[in-house]
Amino acid sequence: MGVRVSVCVPAFNAARTIVETLESISAQDFDDFEIVVLDNASTDGTGDLVRAFGDTRIRLYTNDTTLPIVQNWNRAIELADGELVKLVCADDMITPGCLSAQVESMADSEIAVVGAKFDVVDDDGVVLARGRGLPGLVGRCSSRTILRTLVQKMPDDVCPTAAFLFRRADFALTTGFRVNFLYAMDVDLVAQLCDRGEFYGHDQVFAINRASVFNYSSTTSSASKFADVVRFNHHQRRQFRDRVGVLDVAIGDGRVLRQVLVRVLARAGQLFGRGLRQ
Repeated sequence: MGVRVSVCVPAFNAARTIVETLESISAQDFDDFEIVVLDNASTDGTGDLVRAFGDTRIRLYTNDTTLPIVQNWNRAIELADGELVKLVCADDMITPGCLSAQVESMADSEIAVVGAKFDVVDDDGVVLARGRGLPGLVGRCSSRTILRTLVQKMPDDVCPTAAFLFRRADFALTTGFRVNFLYAMDVDLVAQLCDRGEFYGHDQVFAINRASVFNYSSTTSSASKFADVVRFNHHQRRQFRDRVGVLDVAIGDGRVLRQVLVRVLARAGQLFGRGLRQ
C-alpha cells in the first residue's frame, strides 16, 4: 500500500548539501511520507551519506550511469509510491510544516498544484532573500491566472521546484519534465498540471532555494536560460490560446529582454573598468 506523500530527491555529486536537505525533509511533522533519493551515479560519496543518514523512510536508488537532468528528475518521480509528490533538489530544503499544510490544501480535488513562497540562501547558508515568489499567486488561482503568470514572469520569480506539491496520477498524464525548456522545466510541468486544475499559493515560506555556484542553473549560460524561457513563453501561447494571450507573451519576452540588457550593461561596465585599470 502506497504512502500519502513521496518527497523525491534527485542527487548528483551533492555531498556538500545532501545531509542538510534530508534533515529538512525528515523533520516534517507530517507522518505518512517517504523519501525517494535517486543518486545519479555520483562520484563524491553522496550515496554513502544517504545510506548513513538513518531514516527508515528513505529509499535510495542509484543510476548505473549519469543521466541527463531531465531524465533523472522524471525517473525520480517514476520511482515514487505516494499519492502526492514533491521534488526537492539535493541542495534545496523545505521548512517545518511544509508537508502538513500543503497536503491539507491538496484535499480539494480542484487544486492541481500547490506552491509556496521561498527564501534564498548561498552555499554557506547565509540568507540572501526572504519571502520571495508567487507574484499574484497567493491563495486560490484559476488555471488562466497561473498560466498567464508563468508566461509573464521569470521562472525564478515564481518559486523553486521544492515549493510545489502535486498528484502523481496527474503527473502520469503529462509529458513530465521536458528537455525543450531546461531552465523553465519546473514551471512547464506546473503549466501542464494546471491545464486541468487550479493552483493554490501559500503565503508562508515552505521552501529554501540555494543559490549555489555548483548547481545546474549556475553552470548554465545566461543565453541558454533566456532562450529556454522565450521558447517556453511561445509554446504556452500555442498550447493554451484560450488562456494565454499575445500580450502575456510580449510581457514575458520583454522581461527576458530587460534581463539580457542588464547582463550586457553589467558586462560592459566590467570591461570598461578593467580597461581603465590597465
